[in-house]
Amino acid sequence: MSLGRSLVRLALLVVLAALLAAAYLSLAPSGDAAPHPFNHDRNAVWLAHRWLEKEQPPAQVEALVSGLARRGVSYVYPHLIPFDASGRLPVHSREQMRSFLAVTRRVAPDMKVLPWVGGLRVGYKRTLQGTLDLADMGQRQRIVAECRGLVDEGFDGVHVNVEPIGDGNVDFLALLRAIRTAVGPDRIVSLSATRPGPFSLPLARNFFWTAGYYERVAAVADQVVVMAYDTALPTPVLYRRYVSYAAERVTSTLVSSNARARVLIGIPSYDETGIMHRAGVETLENGLLGCVAGLRGVGGGGTFEGVALYAEWTTGPEEWAVYERVWRGQDKPVDPRLQQPEPAGQDVDGRGGKQRP
Repeated sequence: MSLGRSLVRLALLVVLAALLAAAYLSLAPSGDAAPHPFNHDRNAVWLAHRWLEKEQPPAQVEALVSGLARRGVSYVYPHLIPFDASGRLPVHSREQMRSFLAVTRRVAPDMKVLPWVGGLRVGYKRTLQGTLDLADMGQRQRIVAECRGLVDEGFDGVHVNVEPIGDGNVDFLALLRAIRTAVGPDRIVSLSATRPGPFSLPLARNFFWTAGYYERVAAVADQVVVMAYDTALPTPVLYRRYVSYAAERVTSTLVSSNARARVLIGIPSYDETGIMHRAGVETLENGLLGCVAGLRGVGGGGTFEGVALYAEWTTGPEEWAVYERVWRGQDKPVDPRLQQPEPAGQDVDGRGGKQRP
């Protein structure tokens, strides 16, 4: 047999093995539906902008907050985004902010309210051009001042979501450090973190964050919320496997580095279908089952804190039932008072589209 023919057969065997491995990873059962100890009722949810933007009836706020507290939600991230080109927050209602806080303090005194701030970077487009230039120190200083103002209003800290952030970005770290100093040690600096990966992609550094960059942001922040969605994966099994990897990878990284930050895994509950998100793949159930599988044997202790649902306005009765069953180990009927639909005609981020953290 000639050397050339042998090499061709070897190449075919390698290709066949790769295809079989891909088929197994895509189709073989994955996830973990067995009882687990990972829920500590310290979970989180992103909220729509209307809760801080304009006046809402206190009874609606009370129904929202009390319902979420019964669901084991300890952190809420009400939308207040994006910063404009000068580093200022969009128009919002100070009176509604104070009313929201007052109701929350009365109904769920242990719940932490962290306004969701940030935006898209200059040159990046989803529905409109981005406004944030993290290399602009003047803009960063005004952003930091706005965050300090929110803390002065009585909020428990801020939830920072700036996109896209490439692996190793030092300007983002500088912003986090400045916010950390401004809000003080007794307030929470939380952030939406890009999905983890084993390496940076040279031409798309914002697609994955490596373990090293996670260590750097976790040394500054109190809470790292992993955006474990918009992965573009084609099958439910692959998505479960990825969430398992993400939960294990980030939690283990922060445990080994003795980071100050706590980990939450962001799980999607929205149904849109596109290139990056497939409604039948990136589901709440698949994400939760993957998260449980990834945490088995990690020994995260106090480092892993909970899951974060994206988002309250897309989580209906069926999704809440899945959350109760898979994550909290309960089969309770859904409280109808939890359903606070976004008013018709309103978008989420006030810019003509739904921004995903």
